[in-house]
Amino acid sequence: MQTTDISATARTAISTAPTQEAEAANDSDYQMFLALLTTEMKNQDPTKPMDSTEFVSQLASFSSVEQQTETNSKLDELIELFAAKPTESLTEWLDKEVRHEGTANFNGQPINVNVTAHSSADSARLVVRDESGTVTHSQPFDSNSGSVTWNGNTQETGTAPFGKYSFEVESYANGSLLESNPGSVFGLVTEVRLDRGNTILIFEDGTTLTAEEADAVRMPQS
Repeated sequence: MQTTDISATARTAISTAPTQEAEAANDSDYQMFLALLTTEMKNQDPTKPMDSTEFVSQLASFSSVEQQTETNSKLDELIELFAAKPTESLTEWLDKEVRHEGTANFNGQPINVNVTAHSSADSARLVVRDESGTVTHSQPFDSNSGSVTWNGNTQETGTAPFGKYSFEVESYANGSLLESNPGSVFGLVTEVRLDRGNTILIFEDGTTLTAEEADAVRMPQS
């Protein structure tokens, strides 16, 4: 009985992994593998049946190629997903005002400062500094309060000039300074970056804040 040896052809078809147009190629290879395997079994020498080990090896090789193709397809989908979603989330922060420890622009309107005094403080003060670091104003506030409003007053009588100002919270106990911490104000987000999976918000004054640390967001105030 004449036999047809197509094992080499089958192995070649099985071991060739598709690259471009993976899904179409995978289906084509699968159909080819079945056709070749069926033909091989029909034409094998009855006295020398196909080695089961070789058959299993061929099947495993094709299965591996099929799984790799499917994995590559899913990976491409994930890459496309993660390439689009971060960009969408980044733009959502732009031109929003987020509360952070930085400077605020005084334009004649009162500025609300988020403050946290030391838990042991019996008194507290808000200290306002201009861009050069000079103290512009200082005012006491209730140490249990969560916010203080600065209306632009200076140490002397009058109103502070327009510009950027920073804020410090000084906590006292029995007249002694316990600690000094920055106050938080709303600032405009002008740039957003991704850094090792973290969304970094960058403000007009150059200060930064991770999106996870943001505790208050609002639309720009006129």
